[in-house]
Amino acid sequence: MKNFIRLLVGSGENCPDIRYATGISTPDDFIFFEYRDRKCAILSPLEIDRARSTAKNGVEIAAESSFGKSLIDIITAISGQCGCCDFLVPSDFPLGLADRMRSKNLTVTPDEKSFFPEREFKLPAEVAAITDAQRAAEAGLARAVEVLKNSEINGEFLVYNGEFLTSEFLRAEIDSAILFRNMLPTGTICASGSQGSQPHNAGSGRIRANSPIVMDIFPRSPVTGYWGDLTRTVVRGHAADIVRRAYDAVLEAREYAKTLIKKGAYGASIHCAVEGILEKHHFFTGVNDAGQFGFFHGLGHGVGLEIHESPRLSPRAGTALQGGEVVTVEPGLYYPEWGGIRLEDLMYLDPDGQAHCLTQAPDFLEII
Repeated sequence: MKNFIRLLVGSGENCPDIRYATGISTPDDFIFFEYRDRKCAILSPLEIDRARSTAKNGVEIAAESSFGKSLIDIITAISGQCGCCDFLVPSDFPLGLADRMRSKNLTVTPDEKSFFPEREFKLPAEVAAITDAQRAAEAGLARAVEVLKNSEINGEFLVYNGEFLTSEFLRAEIDSAILFRNMLPTGTICASGSQGSQPHNAGSGRIRANSPIVMDIFPRSPVTGYWGDLTRTVVRGHAADIVRRAYDAVLEAREYAKTLIKKGAYGASIHCAVEGILEKHHFFTGVNDAGQFGFFHGLGHGVGLEIHESPRLSPRAGTALQGGEVVTVEPGLYYPEWGGIRLEDLMYLDPDGQAHCLTQAPDFLEII
């Protein structure tokens, strides 16, 4: 088998693989390489001392100056130290840098698979870090519910402290609660009415009374790098019959799907089971002149150092759960005429095959 130098170039904040390999988080790019038994992170003087205090055991910390001045000089020096000219890099490795390496007679081979496939299977410390982030998401949700409870219905819209309540204001309240938990809010969704029929519409403008409000909250820990993920849908006021029926169908589908999180279960099969429940309640999926409707996204995804990572619970998921995964279960129904319903819990399938729900947020539709 050919020997490669495994090479990563990225920042700890934006490259989950380099964060996983080293335990180091930085705003700026640094280099990590692994060759045989050697693992080494090469950093600027700004980060050396901090990196030594946070790096994983077994990771050597080195200064850029001990290898060279430019990025390509450092990589060439790595090749010389290892006595190897063959590099294995992630499939999204920068093309320009790969071309410069090849100009130095270094071979660059992209790894078409996951660079660290073991990232899919979480250790207890990783599950604890994800759970901490999930608690912050729940704190954000609790603050949103408090604001909604204290709002008043004024015609079609909600009023809070004498002003029309907006998605922007509600999102700021959620994000502030997350920040108080020492977590980072990222892209919080507060989509009211028809905006909720588009799953990734962040929401804008006045929030409607008696209409579903989709709140999708996914904070990240700046300390560990791990994410949480939580979605609830509520109505301030009284839900229409179609909304109530859709909510009940989605809740039933989610709870049933959670019972299917088992060793050997295929994500595609779990997704299809959810489709069957929604169709049993006469909620079908398709496209009309107004756009897509029904349940048209995957049931769930892995959560860890990325908000969306392996494994997937979707029609295209071709591998079985093995134990150790953390996945979302988030069925939804979306209709442009009235909005959307999505309910998301976070599940951990431990190595022994026991499924644990990491989400503690309650389920309810109406806030009267």
